[in-house]
Amino acid sequence: ENVLSPPSYGMESSDVFYPSWFVGSWKVYSECTSVEAPCGPMLFGGNKTFEAAKADIGPSKALKYESRFIPSSPSTVIADREFNVKSIARVAMGENSVVDVGLASPNKFSCLLSPNGSPNLLTVDLITLNRRQETIDELRFDCSEVVREIVSPAGKQQSPSSPSSQPGGRRSQILKEIETTSLYTAIRSPATNAVEEVRCRQRSAAFLLPSQQDPMALRMWEISRGRPVDVRFYDVYYKRA
Repeated sequence: ENVLSPPSYGMESSDVFYPSWFVGSWKVYSECTSVEAPCGPMLFGGNKTFEAAKADIGPSKALKYESRFIPSSPSTVIADREFNVKSIARVAMGENSVVDVGLASPNKFSCLLSPNGSPNLLTVDLITLNRRQETIDELRFDCSEVVREIVSPAGKQQSPSSPSSQPGGRRSQILKEIETTSLYTAIRSPATNAVEEVRCRQRSAAFLLPSQQDPMALRMWEISRGRPVDVRFYDVYYKRA
């Protein structure tokens, strides 16, 4: 897909159903290899935010965590979403960053976060809007999901259609859509022929959303013209735990 275009697919399945070789527990290494601002640093969040994001490129800032994939039926495998989100959050935002998980379903994930350095608790809702998957061959699998991410200070949560700014212009809610595309390749062990490693090339692209209540947010969305404002590429490696 064109990195500058919104996703063209819809909700094509009820969950991401992974190949059978994905079942089990994995040690994961995720390294950011590129950060791009297709609409310029201003829409990315400013020069300071863009430079801070680029500072996360390279092996010294790689995340190391655990993930788990579980059978959902005799023939299908799904991600253990709650386990995987908690695992990533612990290494990215602090050991005790996940205070509570209210809902962990294929189409909505809700949690309460306390990130290191944040003065406030944050409520986060991830609502899946689009989903696609494709089995390329017995060792290659691709999938994409688009989620609407709603982040609000705890106790001040708003609906997606309500104002995203408070009186005086101070924004209380962050609302955006993120497309994550993952291209997986399984590596068989020469000794056992079992899949002991999976390599993934991953891309995330964040899109702004319009707001009738926040003139600045509306103007930024108009300038973006449907293009992503924040694009990042990752090399992700899974090894059997």
